[in-house]
Amino acid sequence: MMDILFKREQSNAASGGANFKLWGKIELDDDEKAIVKKYKFSDAILIFVDQPGLVRKSFVTGLVGFSAGFALLSTLELLGITIALVIGIVTGYFYYHQKRETLYVKDLLHGRYFVCDSVVDLARKEAWLGTIVSFLRQVMESAKHWDGTERHTVEPLPKEEARQVIIRGI
Repeated sequence: MMDILFKREQSNAASGGANFKLWGKIELDDDEKAIVKKYKFSDAILIFVDQPGLVRKSFVTGLVGFSAGFALLSTLELLGITIALVIGIVTGYFYYHQKRETLYVKDLLHGRYFVCDSVVDLARKEAWLGTIVSFLRQVMESAKHWDGTERHTVEPLPKEEARQVIIRGI
């Protein structure tokens, strides 16, 4: 059976408030691991969030990391530049992965931290992850039966209900 593990953390913020983090991870049994491997689910995107400025901000953060590293290590010449470059790349990489909201299955297979602005945000994120994992569970269950053909009859909805479906987009 698929389980989802949560770990909640709280730390003091510089502004006097609190910072909250939620860690989430799914645990799979051997049959579920086989399905993930067979259908390459680990690279599947569960939720895609378009964040157009994220790459630019990650680059700028990496550039700041490089600059700081270079300022501290410039006396080492080529070695200092190389170490500063590594610092910049690592800084940009970690910033990107900390801030991205797109969620991959592998994030939950290995465990991922989510930064939350408040306890309410933490509770919402936990519920959201529960829904996402439930969706993944059902997709994995249906993967067991993907062979063959199925017929689904789609009945027309009453007028007002159909209108609401069209307005919502699904």
